[in-house]
Amino acid sequence: MTTVEKGYAVTLYDGQDANGVAGIVGMLLGQNLENFPSRVKFARRISRPVSIYSTDTETACTIIFGSDEAVVYNDIVGKPAVTVMATVDQILDVSQLPMKAGGLVPVGFFSGRGMSVLGEILKHKLVVKGLLTHTVTALRTIALVSVVDA
Repeated sequence: MTTVEKGYAVTLYDGQDANGVAGIVGMLLGQNLENFPSRVKFARRISRPVSIYSTDTETACTIIFGSDEAVVYNDIVGKPAVTVMATVDQILDVSQLPMKAGGLVPVGFFSGRGMSVLGEILKHKLVVKGLLTHTVTALRTIALVSVVDA
């Protein structure tokens, strides 16, 4: 568990038994919210669950954001509004995209890495279910896992 200065925690629900994807996502969220405390307000605004499925390891996690903490669960929990289906390398590529305004200005997609990610989406090698119906949730999630300060 990581607790951010402004009282926002990131908890791995299954703790020591967290699968690889849950561990990576929990670590990214925790470190980013600690390093960029201004992002806490964006985390609090995500009201729908988000899941991330690793196509190469066939494991998944679901993030449920609350007002005081984000909980990362193993597997798909409930009915996520957004589901990202990608390889671990693609997930790490997405975490390198700079985003502004809490993800609402996706400047990172206009970089070389961003164009590569968009190409993977267009080729259906990286799938983001709910991208069109829950665009803000998808973009804010990318901003929260991004290790880049925009």
